[in-house]
Amino acid sequence: MDGVEGDPRRDRVAHSVQHNVESRMMDAAGLGLRSHFAIPSVRRCAAVLLALAALAAPGSVHAERPASPVSITFTAHGVPHVNAADFYDLGYGFAYAAARIDVCAIAEVFVDVAGHRAADFGGSENQVNPLVGRPSSNVVGDLATDLLVDSKVMASQRAGLTPDGRDLVAGYADGFNRYLADTPRDKLPKACRAAAWVRPISSDDVLHRVANAMLLTGVFDQELFDARPPAERADAARVKPPVQTAMIQASDAGSNGYAFGGSHTQNGRGLLVGNPHWFWGVPNRFMQVQLTVPGKYDVMGVAVIGMPLITIGYNRSLAWTHTVATDARGTVFELKLDPADPTRYLVDGRSVAMRQRTMTIDARGPDGAIHPVSHIFWLTELGPVVQSKQLPWDRSVAYALADVNATNNRYLRQLVEIGSSPDVRTLKQRMAATEGLVWVNTLAVDSTGEALFADLSSIPDVPKAEYADCARPVTIPQAAFVNIMDGSRAACRWRSDPLAAAPGVMPARDKPWAISRDYFENSNASYWLVNPKRPLEGFSPMIGQERTAPNIRTRQGHLQAEAFFASGLGSGATVPDQTRIEGLLFSNRDLLADLVLDDLIAACRRTPQVNLPDGRVRDLTRPCEILAAWDRKDELSSVGAPIFREFARQEKPPGEEDPVTAKGFWRTPFDPANPIATPAGLDTSTTAPLQALARGVEKLEKAGVALDARLGDIQFIERNGRRIPLHGGLIFNRISLTLKPGGYTEPIGSADSYIQVVGFDANGPVADTLLVNSQSSDPDSPWYADQAPLYAQKLWVRPPFTPEAIAAEAIEPPLLLTTHRAR
Repeated sequence: MDGVEGDPRRDRVAHSVQHNVESRMMDAAGLGLRSHFAIPSVRRCAAVLLALAALAAPGSVHAERPASPVSITFTAHGVPHVNAADFYDLGYGFAYAAARIDVCAIAEVFVDVAGHRAADFGGSENQVNPLVGRPSSNVVGDLATDLLVDSKVMASQRAGLTPDGRDLVAGYADGFNRYLADTPRDKLPKACRAAAWVRPISSDDVLHRVANAMLLTGVFDQELFDARPPAERADAARVKPPVQTAMIQASDAGSNGYAFGGSHTQNGRGLLVGNPHWFWGVPNRFMQVQLTVPGKYDVMGVAVIGMPLITIGYNRSLAWTHTVATDARGTVFELKLDPADPTRYLVDGRSVAMRQRTMTIDARGPDGAIHPVSHIFWLTELGPVVQSKQLPWDRSVAYALADVNATNNRYLRQLVEIGSSPDVRTLKQRMAATEGLVWVNTLAVDSTGEALFADLSSIPDVPKAEYADCARPVTIPQAAFVNIMDGSRAACRWRSDPLAAAPGVMPARDKPWAISRDYFENSNASYWLVNPKRPLEGFSPMIGQERTAPNIRTRQGHLQAEAFFASGLGSGATVPDQTRIEGLLFSNRDLLADLVLDDLIAACRRTPQVNLPDGRVRDLTRPCEILAAWDRKDELSSVGAPIFREFARQEKPPGEEDPVTAKGFWRTPFDPANPIATPAGLDTSTTAPLQALARGVEKLEKAGVALDARLGDIQFIERNGRRIPLHGGLIFNRISLTLKPGGYTEPIGSADSYIQVVGFDANGPVADTLLVNSQSSDPDSPWYADQAPLYAQKLWVRPPFTPEAIAAEAIEPPLLLTTHRAR
């Protein structure tokens, strides 16, 4: 690595710390490095040498720039406000503050993204990727990570960094390491106090974090591992997919966003609602923070732990949020194989050989010993081969995964550009030029009253005509992430437009966006209906579907917007905009119930007994009467909500968020001319709905849930022995908990996580926020479970933004860190 730009051994700096809390230096043994040397692995020994280099002071080799102080001020709920002179110091201060809040979680993230889980947590252990709702073993996950985030990807990430970006990632690594050096091992949280995996990191680790957040690494890990030529017999030692009993439902994922322009607000300025239904666990949980480099970047919001910048938030004149978009982020190419050799594939009749790549990782066995595990992956010029029940590798066909974001090195640059944008027009221009975002739509407003919707993330360039010609009719569980295309013709490859940000990326001119003083709403449906009065049409199916029924949350979102408008301008209303929209956000109305419950109850009363397929007869009189009295909400006091929830879960087809496309479900079909009101009504011409209701009731009974229980009594999380009830359900205000004996509780899927309602006045942003999962995953932290009870009570936090407000609301004196960095 000698001479390579960004070499961690050259990036290391000397640090001195001045602050008002007790701290002292730790030696290398105190950091647990001695235990690392026991691992017989060249890769892990190299990591140790880098870690030791991180603690060395290079002052005798490099000149130093003048010392600069980083100020960290904590306010209520453990929110750090980091003020720094430049981006190096910003990353340094943020990492130090983040480690103080949740060092165990962050350390685990860096184990995860480096592909070290099998060595640190055991090769036979597994984790669940919440995006696909299934477990995979640590061995499989680590091998897939090493395959996809390889040296080429890392070199690309380095090459894409701006000077500020290089400073940021170097500072973040040094700040995290400084916290470890400052904190005696016995002062770390109990959860990781004795863990060898709490170790120093390098700037490469930070870039691993960035790359892993963008790629399809965990979405296809098992399929990558399972890919084997048909001539090979199954290896008896092959890693099998682990079995999980309480499966998180990946189809319950989703987010909501509103961008209200000045024509709908009382003061004519923008109003934003950000309601991402994100995940609460490692490595995805949010952390709330304010990051400031005076004159360059001043943003408050949330970052995904281990990431050095804010993802969703606001600055002095702009607020933004994201919702997961409907775009395909990659392509699975269907390969026609050479009849003479199933490891060769045909492109326009030309036979091309696949290549093998052997990956080796370290894995800890049940006896605690570390041993190497090797696996052969098969590669094509399009990407690695994947295999599953739906994607077979036989004598005639195989499938290869191509991820357009494998070369996306623009993400951190894009986050800086977003956070420093003064208004939505600048924001749109920067997103269109850089195309650095992945996975998401963007909704934004500014203090002048303009609103933006933009689906400008990085996706493959597959024009409409090519999609129609090349798309293959294969259904897979990962259909939300990729499309399937013919790989046997060169004409079906991605286009490379000179106006795009990178080869193979769809140019911004071909993607949907709009700016208006009206409003936009998105709840993970396609771009088509972000404003029902002005549909966006004519785009490639690669981006999403048009003139098809939106999901229930989208329909409810638009109806709530109409209610917001009706109670505001021109009605003499005196209730502030933010209060009104917050009330609608937490109204917990279940639109699906409004659409079908009357028909269900009527059918139940006509036919109170239903014959089940196994020959049993089920009497539905009592559950139907409970449903008839239900308030059709998911409030803590609601009785009957679980019955309807399980009915809806039984009725929805596999992989669908709601029963929009279920054949025979709706009485009135979808009408593209009336997309908010249709489809509607329940088709009760058969007993299928009653059988679904019976199955749902029996699920509740099997879990020991009383049919007449209040939702707040059976939907909860537990923190340090305290039960915290949670309102919400599976429609707009989403809480996706697991039905277990006694009620709905953890593990939790996607759910209300960080919520922000941001408006503006003459002095800047006025924001109400909630971080429902709270700042820290450490049970001993005061910020472990302090905001979930606020959510239960529908209370909001208004965090300070200006220096004066921050100083006035500080919960302790500012923490000052002085950094010295080599020039």
